[in-house]
Amino acid sequence: MEVTLLTKTEHFTDMVKNAVTATLTCHANTDKEVDGKDLLTRIIKAGHESVLEHINLTYSVKGLSRACLQELARHRHISLSVESTRHTLKRKINDEDWITSYLLSLDEKQQKILQVFLGFAWTEEPLPNDELKYCLPEFWPANLIMTANIRALRHIIKLRTAPAALWEFRELAYALFDAVPEEYRYLLEDCVYKEANNE
Repeated sequence: MEVTLLTKTEHFTDMVKNAVTATLTCHANTDKEVDGKDLLTRIIKAGHESVLEHINLTYSVKGLSRACLQELARHRHISLSVESTRHTLKRKINDEDWITSYLLSLDEKQQKILQVFLGFAWTEEPLPNDELKYCLPEFWPANLIMTANIRALRHIIKLRTAPAALWEFRELAYALFDAVPEEYRYLLEDCVYKEANNE
């Protein structure tokens, strides 16, 4: 899996300013000079996280399994644009180089399952994409763009870095956090599962 933050660092500055302005507006203190990091840290500690919805991050996620994608899609207040199986499935299946490299990335059981799937795909009378996709194994990779506000992202990281989460979702949650520029990680760091962070 490959996770890249598409939101530029300079956009963080403006979004954080907006969240600070929103916080000050709530208290009718818009003329007040404040340290934005200090203010937002205090707001997070107090549990008043609605102002964090003014900070939106967009990520590119490549190679996420459809099983993990299904769990990700259950989270609210995120926007997902996912590579379409209707338009890309046959192209991928017929790309020998892609299939070969993908097979090498799988364990022995998954390779056997994929071979069965490819048997359906490569028959003399192949199924149309919209039918064939019902046979896709859950570990089939998906590429997507995800946008989430910091409040939603905090929730995802809090739940999905915990040991009980699906191992792949844990990897995704840590990667979402790690992709954030260091100077803005204070917005999320209290949500990262601590013991796992110290392993």
